[in-house]
Amino acid sequence: MIDLLFWFLVSQTLVTLPDMTPGTEVRVVSNDLLTIYATGLVDNSTLMFDGELEPGKEVRLLILTPNADSKQTVDALGHALFGMVAQDGSDILLKFEDLEGPLSFGKWLQEERGIGLDLTNTVPKAGE
Repeated sequence: MIDLLFWFLVSQTLVTLPDMTPGTEVRVVSNDLLTIYATGLVDNSTLMFDGELEPGKEVRLLILTPNADSKQTVDALGHALFGMVAQDGSDILLKFEDLEGPLSFGKWLQEERGIGLDLTNTVPKAGE
């Protein structure tokens, strides 16, 4: 019953997130939203990133729909999620006011969107 209540609270909290269709971009940025640590792209039901993330680093996630215009990008800034890179570097643990503990971004992506999260095999940057 507690697990069901937990997922109800999570679904209410994350209801504003886009569907994460192929081409959706996820930017891992600093808490002040000024520094981009890594950029990920949803492709073939996997979200892979082009940079390494420091374990234990506090971050924010910006989720941008494919071909987001400048207004949509600004709107995404207002919905940036708070989180921390897991100590083993394999996940991002999201923080919410309504929830006591962190939420695994990888688990949520898999269960709610059918997308795997891969922080260990980074996508090569253009020209590599």
